Amino acid sequence: MKFLIITSVKDTMPTLPPAVARQLFEATVAWMNEQKQAGKVLEIYSIPGWRRSIGISEGDSAEEIARLIAGVPIGGFLDFEVYPLADFNEVMKANIEAFKRAEQRFPR
Repeated sequence: MKFLIITSVKDTMPTLPPAVARQLFEATVAWMNEQKQAGKVLEIYSIPGWRRSIGISEGDSAEEIARLIAGVPIGGFLDFEVYPLADFNEVMKANIEAFKRAEQRFPR
């Protein structure tokens, strides 16, 4: 199952000494590359000017994604929003079937 993860930098991040911030960023980049190689992080992008990133991750459950997020080295300085993603074609198919049932219940 795929999940959309949006991160926002907390206001506490600028309070870190530059050397600590750099180390956290380096550790996060290394960790993220490991997760990409393991197939857990499929895509990740930064949103310039917004102090945010978005990513698509793969996991069997929300609990697995929670464990993934808990491993982000810089995670204590980020807020996370997580949304499960559904396949577009499958959702549209379900909607079409629902309309067909409604048409049968309420013929013209």
